[in-house]
This record gives sequence, C-alpha cells and structure tokens, in this order.
Amino acid sequence: MTIKERNQELRMVAELAEVHLPASLADADLCKDMCAVIAITLRRFAADGEKSANEWDKRAYHSKADALRRDIAWALPAAQIAEALAYSPRPFSAADLQRLRAALPSNLDAELGARPRFKDVQALRGAAAAARQTVLKRR
Repeated sequence: MTIKERNQELRMVAELAEVHLPASLADADLCKDMCAVIAITLRRFAADGEKSANEWDKRAYHSKADALRRDIAWALPAAQIAEALAYSPRPFSAADLQRLRAALPSNLDAELGARPRFKDVQALRGAAAAARQTVLKRR
C-alpha cells in the first residue's frame, strides 16, 4: 500500500467518524456496521504502516522507522475501540461516538476531502456481521 492509499483510508475513517456516524445515531445497527468498517480499515492501516517501518529498518533508517511507528501508534487502539463498539450487544449511542472520536487523532478531521467517499452509507449494512463471521472462521 502506498502513502496515497494510506491517506485515502484515513480520509474514509474521518468521513465515517465525523460525518456519517453522527448523522446516523438513530440507526444503531448501521452505526455498528460503520464501526466495523472503521476497525478493519484502521487495522489494515496499522499493519501497512508497520510493514513500511520494517522496510525502513532493513535499510538502516531506524529513526525514520521509529517516527512512522510513533505516527501510527494510535491506529490499533482506535481499531480495538471501534471493534468493541461494533460487536457490543447494547445499542450504539452518542457516548460511544465520543469514545471513538477521542481515540482518533485530533488532526484526522483535516483529512476530510471535498468529495465524499460514500454517497450512501446504507451500502455498509451488514459489515459487522460479515466481519465477525470472518474472524470466527479464522479461529
């Protein structure tokens, strides 16, 4: 994954967390599906960042690798929070949204692009159930 693709993924997370989740609080199931997509995206983002950092380490650019690791350190804890919210049996609430937003970096909203990535977030319906089935099959 290139830096451009990682930035696109961050824009997608920012759009879901800042635009679509607040607008969809009345539909708890859709919010959970969006949280599942956020969790999957952040896990991919963190894994790719770690892969890039390992490549920098191989080339003896340790300070650059460490800086990249520091820059993406927030991603896995935020993914875990999003995943917990997606699979929680209780309905999604405004407090859950605040918890998720607190886990994301404050400069993430600067990643929002002029063009929305999702025209209709209803396409994400069922993402939490599909992701859960994938996780269960791996075990």
